[in-house]
Amino acid sequence: MRHRLALLPLALACLPAFAVELSQQNLGATGALVSSCAGMASGSFPIEGGLFDWLPGKSNCNAVMTTTAGQQLATSGAYDQATPSVQADSHGSASYGSVGMYAHFRANANAGFAAAESTAGWTDTWTLTPANSAQIGQNAVLTFNIHLDGVLDGLPIGNSYTRIGTQVWLNNATAGGQNFRVQGQGQGGFPFHQAIDQDLSFSVTVQLGTPFELGIFSRASAGTAGAGPNWFSEASSDFASTLTWQGISGVKLGGNAIAYTLSSQSGIDWTAPYAPVPEPSLALLFGGGLLALALRRRSCRCMPSRSPAP
Repeated sequence: MRHRLALLPLALACLPAFAVELSQQNLGATGALVSSCAGMASGSFPIEGGLFDWLPGKSNCNAVMTTTAGQQLATSGAYDQATPSVQADSHGSASYGSVGMYAHFRANANAGFAAAESTAGWTDTWTLTPANSAQIGQNAVLTFNIHLDGVLDGLPIGNSYTRIGTQVWLNNATAGGQNFRVQGQGQGGFPFHQAIDQDLSFSVTVQLGTPFELGIFSRASAGTAGAGPNWFSEASSDFASTLTWQGISGVKLGGNAIAYTLSSQSGIDWTAPYAPVPEPSLALLFGGGLLALALRRRSCRCMPSRSPAP
């Protein structure tokens, strides 16, 4: 048991990491990723799951991805600049069905559009097979829910933005209208604060009996909203571990609910809400502890009693 526990951290450490930003395009038919960056940007807002608008050579990114169901990912990125002053950092986590993102920055607007962002999400290939085989090949509407919980804060100094966005992807393309975005600005004398704690519902049209790729990608970001004047801005977007899959709410054909079965390339049952998988190391430790305790009790019961010495 001791040797197995020693090998586990080594196996996790071998997970490929990237010193660049990753996007939805880096995943194949199934996978999860998290990408955390900070630096100087152009000031635009790329779609969630796509690459951010970093200026060449002026950002620091770290990313990791996996195709193993239940594997937990984590990464972080930071960017510091002395003059004009920029301090930005981000971190994130991801697994199939649950992601977390955090971004924070404080910068002098003379530096330009300083920003921090963390992007996380997953893609899986599904097949919905109707109970009625005559319905195979027809288009049905799949509706599902995710839960989003976090806080946006912009300080009442300078001119900052704080933002959270979520985008659904279908068959390697964005699903039109299937997104959720909230943004606010902290400006001179006027702070921005918004807490979000709600279920989000999305719907896509898919062909019954035919495999399709479904992805959920989200990004938390914070940065300078207006560059130029000699003032400091500061903001954060804190959704550190708070976007989770809530399951399928229905599959309808012609407006009527139908019976179906679901299969996925990852092996995950997406009909149910996300349930975290225990860390292997904890499971091994827990099992080993129970075994040791059982053996100890057995040895105590089997040990012959001794009479006191005369």
